[in-house]
Amino acid sequence: MHRNRMGMVVAAVLIAAGTVLAGDWATVAKLSAGGGPKEIEVNRSVSKIAIKCTEGSVIINTVVVRQGGQTTPHRVASRINKGDTQQISIGTKLQVTGLRISDDSSGKYEVRVKD
Repeated sequence: MHRNRMGMVVAAVLIAAGTVLAGDWATVAKLSAGGGPKEIEVNRSVSKIAIKCTEGSVIINTVVVRQGGQTTPHRVASRINKGDTQQISIGTKLQVTGLRISDDSSGKYEVRVKD
């Protein structure tokens, strides 16, 4: 019983901190498409990014990976429908400070990262 309580406490802390773990993926943002580019703070080691549409459909134009002052754009140019996921491999593990996502449409989506 004590082990279950600790697990619930750890899960509550992770959710409160804004990061939800799904396997070895971490959800770093839940966003609505449209209204200009989105800036997401990441501050972790990342090798892959996944964008999962949770409502309607979204168009992801570009994902810019920030490593301090260095930026690397990744062209996606893809429509993602509800339930579908688009993965972006950024190579070896990079210490990512943030992401800038250019999107369109009116759906909702989650951004997940994997180290």
